[in-house]
Amino acid sequence: MCLCTMRSSTPRFQNGYIMLILMIATISLLSSFHITKDIFSQITNENESMGNVMGRNKRIETENEPNRMDSNSEEMENGPIDIISNIVLSSPNSDNEPSPDETKLKIPTFIVAGTQKGGTEALSNYLREFPNITPSTRYEPHWFDMRSSPHEYANGTIPESAVADYVKRYREFAFNASQYKQRKNLSFEKTPSYMFVPKAAHRIKSALPHTKIIFLLRDPVERAYSHYKFTKKKMRQRKNKPIFRGKHHYTFEDFIEKDIGALESTGVVPFDKNDPLALVKLDEAWERYTKLKLDNGAAWDAVIGRGLYAAQLRVWWKVYGEQRKEKILVVKSEDMRPKEDGYIHLKDIFDFIGITGGKIKHKRKIHHTDGSPMREVTKIKLRRFYSNFSDALEELLESKVWQDPFSWNESLAKN
Repeated sequence: MCLCTMRSSTPRFQNGYIMLILMIATISLLSSFHITKDIFSQITNENESMGNVMGRNKRIETENEPNRMDSNSEEMENGPIDIISNIVLSSPNSDNEPSPDETKLKIPTFIVAGTQKGGTEALSNYLREFPNITPSTRYEPHWFDMRSSPHEYANGTIPESAVADYVKRYREFAFNASQYKQRKNLSFEKTPSYMFVPKAAHRIKSALPHTKIIFLLRDPVERAYSHYKFTKKKMRQRKNKPIFRGKHHYTFEDFIEKDIGALESTGVVPFDKNDPLALVKLDEAWERYTKLKLDNGAAWDAVIGRGLYAAQLRVWWKVYGEQRKEKILVVKSEDMRPKEDGYIHLKDIFDFIGITGGKIKHKRKIHHTDGSPMREVTKIKLRRFYSNFSDALEELLESKVWQDPFSWNESLAKN
């Protein structure tokens, strides 16, 4: 039967034939669309993969390339942090409320990282009086000086793909769940030993790139004596602890002699400030000294070493680079003492963490130390020792405020 006959005699068949042609055309178009979509998706995935590789390759290493302890490729968890007035954290969301994930990235807002016996406890107490500032649940978490990542570099830097898990465990350890929900609060933790441990600087910078750091620097001579008395108290409380055995009779002078011996054996002292390579040598020697103390579990008796602020801060300066100007604040502990108006002025700290205010009425005496005073001859000896490093500290902090920060010049001139 010819086609013309079929068309004239079977109209229903004719309509079916047209529908078949339309279905074939539709299937063809859809198939073409899916192929195009698959190709586009493949190209996009390849571009994203290339971007990740480039991102990893762009990661800035520290001055000395760290040795890898693990060969896994890594990616870092990121999240912006901006602080505005009234302690309200900004958010990209239209309702100006940060998402839970974003909020987690902002915990903690800042860390009080040192120095030991430098007034960090007093500062923490002052900050706790403000309802919009939330401290860590755990007192002095000691996470970044004592908890490593199994994937970290030899210098402590956390590889990018290990950051999320490391930070999650830290927040669960140091902060409770309710603190995650206080989205408009600033949060902080205090662990003064972070300043002394070089790996802590690398871990914090790589794990919490948006967290700010506060250091309090106290007169190192007074700090050393306070450290000694604190340690002697611990010795009495934990007299059976192995590290304290045979040392209960130690005087302050014994502690000084022992620690200066460690500084000499590792090359930290003598320090020739007129040597053009003095700071380079100091950096290398400081690495040896801290390794000696930390490997032997003897950081507790570093009564003199912990007062060498220039050596410690140089580690943090190298890790943070130019970001240190916005991420690190250094304050003299003595500036937190009450002024003539009866208030403790904290404006520099408040401005740094992004809140209004700046003074607080407080009766607690900072740096109150019980017991007998330090021997004058010992005090003069230590001032001479530390004054040799004063130029390095002034140069590091780039301020005349630190030229004679603890007013020793007149005393040393007389002696």
